[in-house]
Amino acid sequence: MSLPSRDRKGAVQEYRLRIIAALLLILCLSWPGFAVQPKKHTPATAASKKKAAAKKGRRRGAKPRSQAQTAPTPDRYQEIQQAMVAKGYGPQAANGVWGPEWSSALKRYQQDQKLEPTGKLNSMSLITLGLGPKRESPAGVTAPPAQPPAAAPAPPAQPSSSSSTVREPK
Repeated sequence: MSLPSRDRKGAVQEYRLRIIAALLLILCLSWPGFAVQPKKHTPATAASKKKAAAKKGRRRGAKPRSQAQTAPTPDRYQEIQQAMVAKGYGPQAANGVWGPEWSSALKRYQQDQKLEPTGKLNSMSLITLGLGPKRESPAGVTAPPAQPPAAAPAPPAQPSSSSSTVREPK
């Protein structure tokens, strides 16, 4: 059974309109910002926040740095111990081994310096001991030579005799 030509035209037009509507819907949904996607709420943990912050600050192609703090070398411990002994806080001679007696000595030192007395090495303790953080310069790089102090500025010039002078009346 065939449809009359008038009904067939109406069906073709309706079919075309449906195709156009579907294409417009697809186009609108694919347009950025048109369709708002609901965000899933997941509680962030401390680890995921650290990971996101590290990822955010990382350059493309850069190797991730280790976040763990490394323990000082025995030479560095000995240097710290010598500084403490020089300030009168060493329980014994510097030997490069950090033990409980050195932790308690550091705790006393931190209390006397008005620092938080944790007994653990931290940057403020090292700075007050005069040690600060140790940074190695890159291989082949040397510090620029020290510049001599700048010469003292010349004294102000004396007024010339050709300038007018004010005379006091007699």
